[in-house]
Amino acid sequence: MNASLEKLKFNQFDKFPELVHAISPRCFENDQGEIKNFSFLGDDNFGKTKDHLKVFLESIGITNRSLFFVNQVHGDKIFVLSDASLASSETMKISADALVTHLSGKPIGVFTADCLPILIYDPRLKVIAVVHAGRKGSEQSILFKVVREMGRVYGSRPEGLITGFGPAIGGCCYEVREDCVRPFRKMFPDETGWFRDGLSGKYFLDLIAVNKMEGKKAGLLQENIFSMDYCTCCSARKMYSYRREGRTGRILSTIMLRP
Repeated sequence: MNASLEKLKFNQFDKFPELVHAISPRCFENDQGEIKNFSFLGDDNFGKTKDHLKVFLESIGITNRSLFFVNQVHGDKIFVLSDASLASSETMKISADALVTHLSGKPIGVFTADCLPILIYDPRLKVIAVVHAGRKGSEQSILFKVVREMGRVYGSRPEGLITGFGPAIGGCCYEVREDCVRPFRKMFPDETGWFRDGLSGKYFLDLIAVNKMEGKKAGLLQENIFSMDYCTCCSARKMYSYRREGRTGRILSTIMLRP
């Protein structure tokens, strides 16, 4: 199937010819000229899911390859894809919220609908990572732990990592209770830019700001962190948002080392 779609990309990653990456929009135009919503993770039948994954991957030049993703559980577990013989059907059974690999020709991805998707690249060692950083994962310092794991397994240096923050619900829309803010107060007692007061004792939480602080704590250089600053909740025509819609589709953020 030929498809027309407006995918999101980081210009900073495009500087590396060995990388392929992109973030899916809500819709695509099929070869009959019909506008269709992307259906990932079996919102309908698995046949459509596989077809839509194929459509998106082919649109960014990834052909005849399966997407490697895990069973996301809003935690801090990290799966290192180091076995080239492992099938994607096996990785999707693994409960985790981040993948790291040095293997070329293996597209890795995370699915989001308000949570923050993070892509990481180590250009020195040719190692990539994807992170699903929602509120609960961020409470558990998942970005910090991914950076640490890349160092432990591969010898990656935080100051050399290039990091992209994809579209997520913004501090403009993400209103939460005090108990949701409390863990971050303990993590960042001297910082205030990651939240603002709302009504009736609630707060607006900025997940992107939280993870920028977490990245700094992990040793990432601020000049190597790039954010799309794209609020999913504000973008009804282009992005899925769980906060806005409830049951809804998913955004796919993927990255691959070219074989």
